[in-house]
Amino acid sequence: MDLFGPARDRYEPIDLETPDGRRFADCAASVQRVLEDVLVDIARRLQRETGLTDLCYGGGVALNGVANARILAESGFERVFVPPAPGDAGCALGAALYADRIYFRNPDRTVPDHPFWGPAVDAAELARAAREDGQVVDELDDRALLDRIVDELSVGGIVGWMEGACEFGPRALGHRSILAAPHARETRDRLNRDIKFREEFRPFAPVVPSEAAGRFFELPSGGERLSRFMSGVFPVKAEWRDRLAAVTHVDGSARVQVLEREMAPRLHALLGAYGRRSGIPVLLNTSFNVAGEPIVTRALEGYSTFRRGGIDMLVAGTTLVKKKRTASPSASMQERVASWS
Repeated sequence: MDLFGPARDRYEPIDLETPDGRRFADCAASVQRVLEDVLVDIARRLQRETGLTDLCYGGGVALNGVANARILAESGFERVFVPPAPGDAGCALGAALYADRIYFRNPDRTVPDHPFWGPAVDAAELARAAREDGQVVDELDDRALLDRIVDELSVGGIVGWMEGACEFGPRALGHRSILAAPHARETRDRLNRDIKFREEFRPFAPVVPSEAAGRFFELPSGGERLSRFMSGVFPVKAEWRDRLAAVTHVDGSARVQVLEREMAPRLHALLGAYGRRSGIPVLLNTSFNVAGEPIVTRALEGYSTFRRGGIDMLVAGTTLVKKKRTASPSASMQERVASWS
């Protein structure tokens, strides 16, 4: 308390025009810089001692994308691997795998390089709930579905996207996402204000196909691997920052996700369709939840979030839901959601 002063209420805005606001910002920046320096120093010494080229590390601190990018650039390791759930959940899984292979002596098994290990979304469940609630439901083939989504994104709409099994870990990586066009700062502000209900300074991440990533972002050697699970922060190329304003942080950086087709083929196809329409195959991609709630898993959880916030369109598989213009969440909404469960 004597060194840093009184703690900040997490719900109070940070006003840099006030002494307290500047103090909070200075404390955060200093803690971040010290953390980065310590991690880089540890990693550099580890690389010198081992002579290895690849580093894999976990723990909650491994979610710090700015520090991860510095480790990649300054430690001497050629590649840095951070799993999609590096915190407590991932450590528990790692402990189980260790016991399986070391104590029970089971052989190594090939594990697919993706994060989608959770419950699968049921598009029929979404369609039934939305129809019972009086919303507009369409069930479309992939081409027509992507065209409708691109139409919505192109006019500034915000889309809730549910596909297949949900992500294991805290990042939206293509199966439980809120998607939007990346171009306007107003989109970022609307997401923070009306959907995510979080501090205005928090940035949003872009997702880009792997074959186009180098056109928009400055990715060093090893950067694409680190960006697979949205684990690194890298510069947005200067010539694209104005056209990617919703996903570009104040320092010109972004926590980019580089998406390979085989990891999330339908999202990859949507990026391609949006790129053909706009010339920029990049979308804002944030986790499908509101502040204080976990990422949605089932269709009904996604539908509840859709009805309670400012999401314009909801997609699960090939089912698409739009709000009726005159519709508003009814008083019995929570009772109906409970009955659908």
